Amino acid sequence: MAAKHDVAAGIHKLVKSEADARYDYEDFLAEYKEKLSSADIVAIQEILSDEFNHQLILLAMARKYDGDIAPASDGAAKAVDAITAGMDST
Repeated sequence: MAAKHDVAAGIHKLVKSEADARYDYEDFLAEYKEKLSSADIVAIQEILSDEFNHQLILLAMARKYDGDIAPASDGAAKAVDAITAGMDST
């Protein structure tokens, strides 16, 4: 594996760890949402939001090392729009 691709692969491993964490938080909410206080639910949702942000930052970073392999255009713009919809403007 070329050096740049090796770095990209390492970054994608980090993306996977963020996705695994998001899965675990979602699974936790699904199991315990009825037993959690609203403040705790909000706190966990904030953590989920942070994990999502981490994934996006890492994916953008990986683009520097992936051999200039851009996402296919079919559906990419809609996916980005869906991700950014509802984001705060701060």
